[in-house]
Amino acid sequence: MLRFVNICLVLGLVALAYVIYQVKYEARALDERIVVLHKEIEEERDALAVARAEWSLLNRPERIERLAKKYLKLAPANPQQLVILDEVTERDLARGGAPIVSTKAAALKAQ
Repeated sequence: MLRFVNICLVLGLVALAYVIYQVKYEARALDERIVVLHKEIEEERDALAVARAEWSLLNRPERIERLAKKYLKLAPANPQQLVILDEVTERDLARGGAPIVSTKAAALKAQ
């Protein structure tokens, strides 16, 4: 009977040693994965900082204005092109490309 208990205890000890061994290597693998993830996070933060810098460089008003003049041939708005929203009628919207002159803008122009 004592021999059976000793054999069971030895088998239990071996099983416990195996489980501890497995947990140890799983923990090492997880630690390595954490290090890799931290490196990836830092790389993504760097890439995001570069993207933000490029975005701010590309969205400079001077650059956009220069490109608009070069490619779109846009001119500044004339006062005759400005209207007050309350004064717009369906007829004005139907005219489409024709210039819309508000009565207030026309009055200011007459002065």
